Amino acid sequence: MAAVGAHARFNEFLFTTGGSVVRNQAFVHFGGEGTIASIRGANLLKGRQHADTTLVVDHAVANCTSREVFKSVLDEEARNVFQGKITVRPHAQKTDAKMSTHALLLSDKAEADNKPELEIFADDVQCGHGATSGALDEDLLFYLKARGIPPKEAEALLIQAFVGEAVEGIEHAGLRDALIDHVVAWVATRG
Repeated sequence: MAAVGAHARFNEFLFTTGGSVVRNQAFVHFGGEGTIASIRGANLLKGRQHADTTLVVDHAVANCTSREVFKSVLDEEARNVFQGKITVRPHAQKTDAKMSTHALLLSDKAEADNKPELEIFADDVQCGHGATSGALDEDLLFYLKARGIPPKEAEALLIQAFVGEAVEGIEHAGLRDALIDHVVAWVATRG
């Protein structure tokens, strides 16, 4: 659990690329005004791998901002479960909180269960959440292939771009580049 004080910045990144069953948990409590938190994550799963992510963000004071972005790429029979909850307490006016979780299903047998929640007890806030699951965009694949990009390379580019939204928020260039390299390597192992 991270207890974040006044005028602090908190950044966390959860990255899962293996393991038969993986559980990620992140709990963030805003204890002081003017705090900004960014919690991002990416899952790259295949075979029968399973990842379960639980995220709880507790806005207990006013004038704080949080952003949560999670991306999952699921191939073969992989499964991802995402449970995220943002709570905005009565005294947490002027809260700005957004949570999104998106899954890219590369197989008909892959499964994503997304459950983002908002629990808001204040009335002067800007909060939102969203969840999507779907396959690669056939129109984008067609567009790339029409420009001479081979099908596997076109898929790889779209997968990398999908995960890129979660990774791009990492400020440390070395870490960000290493994660992008890992995504490229994972995509290359696809059949």
